[in-house]
Amino acid sequence: MRLTLEDRFRHQIDQYLYDPWDDGPVVLAVSGGSDSTALMHLAAATMDRARLHILTVDHGLRDVDAEIDLVARQARSLGVPHSVLLWRWDGSGNLQAAARNGRWTAIKDWCAAHQGDIACLTGHTRDDQAETFLMRLARGSGVAGLAGMAPTASLDLTNGHGLRVVRPLLDATRAELQAWLTGQGISWSHDPSNDDARFDRIKARGLMDQLSQLGLSQDRIVQTSNHMAAARREMRAYAVMVAKAHITQQGGDVMMPINWPQHPEVAARLFRHALHYVGQGPYPPRSDASDALWHGLKNGTGGTLHGCFVSAHGDVARISREPSAVAEPMAWPHTDVGVLWDGRWLVSCTQTGDMPDDLHVGALGGAIKDVPEWRETGVPRASLLASPAVFKCDTLISAPVAGLQNGFCVRIVADFESFLVSR
Repeated sequence: MRLTLEDRFRHQIDQYLYDPWDDGPVVLAVSGGSDSTALMHLAAATMDRARLHILTVDHGLRDVDAEIDLVARQARSLGVPHSVLLWRWDGSGNLQAAARNGRWTAIKDWCAAHQGDIACLTGHTRDDQAETFLMRLARGSGVAGLAGMAPTASLDLTNGHGLRVVRPLLDATRAELQAWLTGQGISWSHDPSNDDARFDRIKARGLMDQLSQLGLSQDRIVQTSNHMAAARREMRAYAVMVAKAHITQQGGDVMMPINWPQHPEVAARLFRHALHYVGQGPYPPRSDASDALWHGLKNGTGGTLHGCFVSAHGDVARISREPSAVAEPMAWPHTDVGVLWDGRWLVSCTQTGDMPDDLHVGALGGAIKDVPEWRETGVPRASLLASPAVFKCDTLISAPVAGLQNGFCVRIVADFESFLVSR
């Protein structure tokens, strides 16, 4: 007998959330649509409500006051706190991609403002998995992209703690969730952008009925995505083994051979992973762009991509952080934890006593002129420009990677090998 929706939800939570996260806070990403509304009520029905906090992101793209009000009223009825996070589009790039990245940035910033490790539940469904597969297939994605969304993922927060993303509804369909909500007498909002055929996801959704006539049903597509996920796990294990033998890391930079008599496909994948790791984007670069840069390196031509500066040094490619793409400066928090800056660098204070006021952490940049001994580190100038430094107003205090310690130290919180294992 098929388990109830509540039982399946509880099983997913037990499998992907508990131990060692059993006592930590859990945020729910709720927009007010049927999927996230079902997530909110299922979580409230099966989990300790004292742990829950509902987050709604206001994108400012249309009037969502009624949708936010509905979420707020339902949150109050459940006895769960609710916060509204603001994000505004600057008009650049793809709107849907920018909105997705902006939503995650807002959620991560909210979580980083709270101490400790936090879990975030999202309402992604089986429908989303199938649509994602079709969208990535259209973009020429490889095995990793076609593997779809994983049930769980881990992200680093700027406060040094972690955010675990859990998708407990990936085995549920949107129709099933809507039927459950209707049976419970729970209303939800309809997002008019879900009818806008200008967006790729809506185009993919509209193709499902036609594809099912060819045997490409939603179940078949998800099954294929699961096969890709299994293949991806095997490829990841092999890639880690190859990386241990051929790839090195200096500080935040990844170095790897350009010419590979063996494992050429694995090498291309590792290069793309290195761009993702160094560039710190929420998603890896598109495979066609990374492949073009990878082949250019064989002719000695480097370039920039995905927030990375890539250069060829004989038969070695060096993937460094692009100085113009690093994180914004961050105020020193005056805590024992230090600052997690640009996604990978943990900047800590080694001195005792009171800290000066007005300290901040940012890229060394042009202040490298105030570190005359930087050449002795053996690290290329371009890499040092993007390395973390501590400033008091505009005065350089410390640049540990460049050799100027002055009471501070830095370390990479997760190396490239750890990054590969987590993919």
